[in-house]
Amino acid sequence: MRNPWIYRAPAIGWGFLIFYACLAPVSDLDPGWEIEISDKLVHFILYFSWTILLYFASSRGYRRPIKKRKALVYWLAAVVLGGLIELLQSWMGLGRSADLLDAIANTAGAVAGMVASRVFHRILA
Repeated sequence: MRNPWIYRAPAIGWGFLIFYACLAPVSDLDPGWEIEISDKLVHFILYFSWTILLYFASSRGYRRPIKKRKALVYWLAAVVLGGLIELLQSWMGLGRSADLLDAIANTAGAVAGMVASRVFHRILA
């Protein structure tokens, strides 16, 4: 049997990436070139990807399905974390500001990621 951390490491790493990308000062994230992309789309993609990684980690690489209750817990964790990050952005004063639409994009990404995970699981299993 493989070590279960092989499956959990990507989800944990992606969670830390989300924290850093959303809470770091704006000046630290400036790559020096401009890309025209919606901030809401970035939030959606971050949380969509994270919930898929969380599902993948619990299902041991899609080898076994996870229960609906656990899927709900993962979705709820993503939503709460997204809301907490938005609150922290407003409190920290590092060039960031809280935005309700960002929190909605986070939630939508988490919902879409969980639905996609369940569909992928049925296809791949």
